[in-house]
This record gives sequence, structure tokens and C-alpha cells, in this order.
Amino acid sequence: MRGGNPFTLDFGTEPTSYISRKQQTDQIIKTFSADPSPSHIYMITGVRGTGKTVLLSEIENYFCRENWITCDLSIETDLLQAFAAKLYNVEKLRTWFMNAKLNLSHFGFGIEIQGVPPITDLGTAIEQMMKIISKQKKKVLITVDETVNSASMRKFASEFQILLRSKYPVYLLMTGLYENIYDLQNEKTLTFLYRAPKIALEPLNASAVTESYRKIFGNSLEDARRMASVTKGYSYAYQVLGYLCWEMNTCTVTDSVLSEFDSYMEEYVYGKIWEEQSPVKKKILKGLSSSENGLVTDIRESIQMSTSEFSVYRSRLIRQGLIQADGYGRLAFTLPRFDIFINNQIY
Repeated sequence: MRGGNPFTLDFGTEPTSYISRKQQTDQIIKTFSADPSPSHIYMITGVRGTGKTVLLSEIENYFCRENWITCDLSIETDLLQAFAAKLYNVEKLRTWFMNAKLNLSHFGFGIEIQGVPPITDLGTAIEQMMKIISKQKKKVLITVDETVNSASMRKFASEFQILLRSKYPVYLLMTGLYENIYDLQNEKTLTFLYRAPKIALEPLNASAVTESYRKIFGNSLEDARRMASVTKGYSYAYQVLGYLCWEMNTCTVTDSVLSEFDSYMEEYVYGKIWEEQSPVKKKILKGLSSSENGLVTDIRESIQMSTSEFSVYRSRLIRQGLIQADGYGRLAFTLPRFDIFINNQIY
């Protein structure tokens, strides 16, 4: 194997070797492109490392090529202020705003317009900007990665709802961990988010992962299938295993590869996932990792938890994408070798 490593350990960047989620991508693009659109919002959820950011970027790039106005907002900023500033920084839009004599100087961008009082309410400014954009028959896509239930996000979502009611051509694509999306849409003033369609990212297709490894490494179908089996279709695991095999100049799974794989997964993703779990969730995960058969009754008895409490947290862990029902009355981990990681944790 020669040349640069086609796999990456970086989060959020599209690697050279990338398995596209065509069905989900087409679903969102088709919905937003429809006239009229059945929904102006989509939420993408999934555990860390499932490729949420890469999918968001792929869709954003598509609409950018379609000459939409795209605004990528950081959750760490004042989202409303950032949205208005990004709209103003688009050269074509800035010309339209100036021709319409919008005085936006109060917000730290825009120029003072003689004889025109500045707009002092940010919501009003954004609505005026969107009104001009709408008249020019342009559409705006807003993307927010790793959404959380912050004051800035709640304020932004409330203003976005106003824009929707005014029928402005604005669309919102968000990614986030399940629990963060759940917290946000549970806000009493943001119930409209409940109606927004959500996509929970599932494991990558096993055949697609196998074929990708065969194409890159030129290995046998048996070796490629074993590599794919190790990853369980988890996007980040696909990258890590491919990266390690490339660096170690092997096209099959060896004990040394698995040892390095476990270390990388712990350092880059599993440690963070574990840290984010509540004590009760950790207790259940630990019980599952110690179980020989994955039977719910055995796990619940081993950790001495009532049926009702266990059911609540089991459902949350399933929605998070950490475990799955594996036949009647059984549970299994969705993440590759996560049980090995958990068994090494002091709890």
C-alpha cells in the first residue's frame, strides 16, 4: 500500500474514503427542494462518531452548489447575531440590503445610512433581511452542528419559528446527540420542534463497508468481511480500523490491530461517551458488559434494579444508540468492542 492514508481520525471532516448515506441525504434534499416543502426543519441525531457532521456538510455543500444562501452557525456564538452578520457578509445580499436602505449599523455591521434611523431590534432586522431575500426568490439554509439546549439556541429557534410563520424561504438543518435534541424540543415554547422530522443515523451497510475495504486494501472477501464485522457499521470505527491497517501495512485483522483499535477508540470516542452517562446508565451498561447472554431479566437482577426503573433507562440508552434489542428479552451493544472498554472501567 502506497500513498497517503485514505482514512482519517479527525471528527467532522470528510475523509478520502467515505461511505455516503445516500438514502438520508436524498431524503433531506428532496424535502427541502420541494415546492411547497413539507418541512423546513430536519434534525440528525446519533451517538458520537456516527457521521452526523459529515452528512450535514454534504447536504450544505449540495445546496451551496444550487446557489442557495448557506449559513453555518456555531452553537458557541450568539446564533441570532451570527445569522444576521453572515447574511450581511454575502456580497450580493449586502448590495440588496444597502439598496433597500436597511440601516444595520446598530449591530456592529453595515454602514450608517444618512437620514435612515438604525434598526435596533435584531429580530426585526432579520425579518427585514429575509423579506428582501424572499423578493429576490433566494432560499436560505441554516446549519447548526452539535445542537444543545442553550439560551442562545432557544432564542434562535423562537425567531426561526416567526420566520416560518411569515412563510420566508428559510430552512434549518441541525445535528445533535439524542439527549440534547430531546431537551431542546421539550421546551414549552418550542413545541413546533416536535413536528420536525428526525433522522437517527443507523450503522453503515455491512456490504458497503466490506466492498470499501476490498477496494482499498485489495484483500480477500473473507478478510474484508471480518474487518467490516469488527466495525459493526459504526462510522468512526470504519475510519479507525482502516487507518490502523493502512499504517500497520496489513489487510487483515490481527491481535495487534485489535489492541491498537481498542486504544484509539477509548481515547478518541469511548472515553467521552462513558463520561457523559449518568450513574444509573453506567450501572446498566456495566451489567450488560458482564452478562454472558444479554438477557434483560439476568441483567436487571444482577444490578438489583426494579423493572420500571430499568425499562426507563433501557429506552434512553436505545434512543441514544448505545444498545439495541437483540431478540426477545435480550440486549446487545451497538458499538464495536464497547463491552471490552466498559469492563476495563473502574465503577
